Amino acid sequence: MIETKARPGFYTSPKQIRVGSVVFDRDADMVAVVRDVRGLMVGLERPTGLTWDVAYGRLRPGTEREGRQLQALAKLQRARMRGMP
Repeated sequence: MIETKARPGFYTSPKQIRVGSVVFDRDADMVAVVRDVRGLMVGLERPTGLTWDVAYGRLRPGTEREGRQLQALAKLQRARMRGMP
């Protein structure tokens, strides 16, 4: 039998969100790391340096796969930066 994991639930309060955690932004359709939480707004950041703010209700916890995706993106970004003059 194949096991399927249920999709992670959405946050019901900004207090559930921790700085440094991996989240998925439904508006931007991207995985990011939480930079900070300010009231109802959450600051996000990608390894490329892209930052933006989003309402906490538009986020859900990132899956393990999405966390690995973010790590791969960070590795690619480091390789790009080494190759730049």
